Amino acid sequence: MLSEKYDNTPVYGFVPREKTRFCDKDLFGDDLWKYETLKKIKLWYGTPKSGDENLKDKSVLGIQCVYQDIVSGVKSTTEQHCGDLNGDDIEIKELELKENDFFTKFNIDFENTITHLKFTTNNGEIIEVGKEKEETKKTVEFNEIKDVMIHSFVGYYDTYGLRALGCKFILKKDFILINLLGVLRLRHIFKINEKEKQKWEDPTELSKLSNEMKAIAKLCGLPDAQFAFVMKYCA
Repeated sequence: MLSEKYDNTPVYGFVPREKTRFCDKDLFGDDLWKYETLKKIKLWYGTPKSGDENLKDKSVLGIQCVYQDIVSGVKSTTEQHCGDLNGDDIEIKELELKENDFFTKFNIDFENTITHLKFTTNNGEIIEVGKEKEETKKTVEFNEIKDVMIHSFVGYYDTYGLRALGCKFILKKDFILINLLGVLRLRHIFKINEKEKQKWEDPTELSKLSNEMKAIAKLCGLPDAQFAFVMKYCA
């Protein structure tokens, strides 16, 4: 099964008794999460609003992500998985992927709170808050594997901020297979729904898509012989 191609890291951090859990893949129904890609990460960083003396250092207050369906091109934004954002020293950073890039490395430090987060893309782009320290950094083993894609996040937060974080990941070659199945899914829709096919033959509708999705829509509208030839080349 394709879902078996995905793996999970541990959830790194401290999980308090009173907390809120999130799992970004649950934003999508049934098995549709497998056709989503992580396109954007937004991080909040600052001093937690807390009376607890153990929570006075700056830490990661929250995370929010944008995912994109590889077939339709539709983007979905998660809720803000954040603590109290009323501080006066809050720093916000965002990184949105360019075409054909993907998040591939995940670095984290934590004690009572997450004090450092860093994500690196295949093309060398970085989003980072806080500073790595030898005594608090954690080893994320998939960072040593080539061509790994971070798929989605799971974690816990409370009023003090983001308290624990892990992720689901997959090898790029396995995700390409899922991409091809996504194309076949759209091809099938075009075969059984002439109205939907005509919609994506309309230049006005096509202009709303990314270049990648325009190519996929045009591919799925090809005659059988031409479609089979292109799919054979892609595989």
